[in-house]
Amino acid sequence: MGIRTALRKELMNVDKTDLMTADDVRHYVNESLTQAKDKLSVISRFNEHHSQVQAGLPSQERHLRHQQHRLFKDILYPKVSVENWLSRC
Repeated sequence: MGIRTALRKELMNVDKTDLMTADDVRHYVNESLTQAKDKLSVISRFNEHHSQVQAGLPSQERHLRHQQHRLFKDILYPKVSVENWLSRC
């Protein structure tokens, strides 16, 4: 993780609010799943969802909730939502 990313995460206070950035979600999926094929398909689904959300388009992933940070306008995901979504994959 770069210095800018680390500083931005610290300023957004995501660690204390149980919110995850897109990079955090990818890392969490990578750590949680055991098979490389599963990791690739789930991360690809997440990347597609994240791109659609950033573009303001509707997403197919209905169980993956998100919110936008007020100041930085980054898309953040509640950890509970990510865990539930991952258990359904």
